Amino acid sequence: MPVQHTLDVLHSYALPGARVFPESVGIDGRTGDAYCGSLADGAVYRLPADGAEVELWSPAGAGGRGSVAGVKVDARGRLWAAGGYDGTLSIYDLERRALLAQVDVGSRPSCVNDIAFDVQGNAYVTDSFVPVLFRVDADALSLERWADLDKTAIPWPDGLNLNGIVLSADGQHLVSCQTNLGRFWCFDLDTREVREVALEGGPIEHCDGLALDGSTLYAAINARNMIAVIDLADDGTAGRLVTTLVSDGFAFPTAVAVGAERLLVVNGQLDTMGSEPQLPFTVVAIAK
Repeated sequence: MPVQHTLDVLHSYALPGARVFPESVGIDGRTGDAYCGSLADGAVYRLPADGAEVELWSPAGAGGRGSVAGVKVDARGRLWAAGGYDGTLSIYDLERRALLAQVDVGSRPSCVNDIAFDVQGNAYVTDSFVPVLFRVDADALSLERWADLDKTAIPWPDGLNLNGIVLSADGQHLVSCQTNLGRFWCFDLDTREVREVALEGGPIEHCDGLALDGSTLYAAINARNMIAVIDLADDGTAGRLVTTLVSDGFAFPTAVAVGAERLLVVNGQLDTMGSEPQLPFTVVAIAK
């Protein structure tokens, strides 16, 4: 079994609100600021790089948003907010706080969950309820059904299926995790071929948001209250579970993002959505 490491919280961002239930976090590589969305009401928050107080960047309901899951910032300074149960994806100009486009996956029920960019800046989007991997063109901001997953080897049982997604180190593959089965899948960007990641130490059930730092893949494991650290092949086709990270500061972690010298971990507390969460909701920083 991999050695487990217990880490202290370096900094905690408190998110204002009693029913936030944050789901994801994305870092703006130009400023170091991070952005986080509410799965429950669609609000978006800015987490300043200097550790200052969290700002409500866009309130719940703005632009018709009622839910936000994955949040990512691209190289052009655009914020992408996966619409969760709304079945939409919203793209904003960060500086102007202007909505550039909102696309709809056209299927319900839906859980538009997470986003990864290829080297050209095109976005690939998972929907945990719909067996399709979607693609949004970086320039036209138009959505297409890039891969029909029911025509692949990926099984699609009830529950949350594809979730977190990243671009592999070689820039030619995508890797996504399947929450309910704990399996990881690799997509070839050229051929659209899908194969299961040969994961030593897997499957890892309850896998959620992913972040890649070189050859190190971090996976939030929500119901097990930990972060899995995986040594991933450059082409994403194989990996090895190296260790797990735990902390007293974790509370059903749903996402992780890689900063310059730290990891940001979202404490989603989604296991308390029908009861009383521990306030305040937080995003915590731990050492890499």
